[in-house]
Amino acid sequence: MRAFREARLPSSPASADKTQTLNASVLGRMRADIIACRLMPNERLRVETLRERYRMGTSPIREALMRLEAEGLVELEQNKGFRVAEVSHQNLVDLMRTRIEIETIALRWSLEKGGVDWEADLLGAFHRLSRQSKVEPSRPEAISEAWSREHAAFHSALVAACGAPTLLGIRARLFEQADRYVALSIMSNGPLRDDVGEHKQLMRAALSRDVDKTLELNRAHITRTLDKVAASLAAGQRVVQARAAARRAK
Repeated sequence: MRAFREARLPSSPASADKTQTLNASVLGRMRADIIACRLMPNERLRVETLRERYRMGTSPIREALMRLEAEGLVELEQNKGFRVAEVSHQNLVDLMRTRIEIETIALRWSLEKGGVDWEADLLGAFHRLSRQSKVEPSRPEAISEAWSREHAAFHSALVAACGAPTLLGIRARLFEQADRYVALSIMSNGPLRDDVGEHKQLMRAALSRDVDKTLELNRAHITRTLDKVAASLAAGQRVVQARAAARRAK
């Protein structure tokens, strides 16, 4: 009997587009959950659990995890699988100091090159941010998704005219990782800052093309975040140590 081998038909463009859309969707949702600490630092990321959470198949889940590992938000341990990247004071300091240096370059170039359209975009970004509450009204321990989105948009608008896509890509990754620490500090019920005032000062200095003042305000803005989050991490560590000591004393 003559054997026939069934030819494999290539995927249609529509099918490929649908797959890419699904992959991008689960990647965006998982990234947002990690940054907002809905998926907590060091939490195990089991594929089956994630399939149920996002209503997606195995392939897009695994692809998203690999992409997030490349971004530094997820870690892969041999024989253990994926987990959300841990947080630490050392990593926080390294991250924030690096962010300051990268944003200093991007801001300087953006203020030098930005035109009228950049000014209008920055004004609009601040207006949208100023209309948002930083925390969810129904969950004061959780950062507002709308605020987080507009906050990222504002800081992106500040540097948007720098004309260096590679630099902007590095800055965006650093900002996302820093946002995760911000979410943790809000969850710790620490005192809220005058975010509107800080961002308004940044916007005004940038629109005035006062490079030195803008850079100093941005450095102070990031340093305040560093100090607040570092205090939150230290407080959390003291709670963990106290609980461990209590268990040993029993």
